[in-house]
Amino acid sequence: MDDHLVVPGSPSVRHGVNCRASRDGSWILQTELTGLTEHLVMSATNNKDLIRRWIAFANKGFPGNFDLFIAADYVGHLGTTIMDRVELERLERAFIIAFPDTQHSIDDLFAEDDRVALRTTARATHRAHFHGIDRTDRAIEFTALVIYRVCNEKIVESWGEIDFPRLMRTLRSDTAGQ
Repeated sequence: MDDHLVVPGSPSVRHGVNCRASRDGSWILQTELTGLTEHLVMSATNNKDLIRRWIAFANKGFPGNFDLFIAADYVGHLGTTIMDRVELERLERAFIIAFPDTQHSIDDLFAEDDRVALRTTARATHRAHFHGIDRTDRAIEFTALVIYRVCNEKIVESWGEIDFPRLMRTLRSDTAGQ
């Protein structure tokens, strides 16, 4: 290949990866491991698809078992709170009771390696008791950022920041919805 330029002595060459310049001057990494690039791209795509399915499952009110999405050894980080899978399921199901029409939009979704980053907006109506507040029938909206770590096609860990203060202000406001 006449446009192939190996960078001699680079650590990547010793590990079976070559760096070459393409005809347009951009740099391309090549590997001796056939299909590695395609596998990494497919993994990121598959991981994003898993999160899309998880959000669709949430938008249907979590009908059924979390086993299709969440690993048994799941660890969730929500602000300073750490939870396991059982606690995640309890919290999600309690929320859906109070806000049965919850819909999460996927505002942004990025994946790299085993991580998927989601920016979402949730919209719902307050239909049952929630955190000391009786039903208000108010429309609520709040945002969240979540980073998921995926392994073997399951969510094994997540880090989330959710705008609960906005949600609670709406529920407690004397002028909400006016």
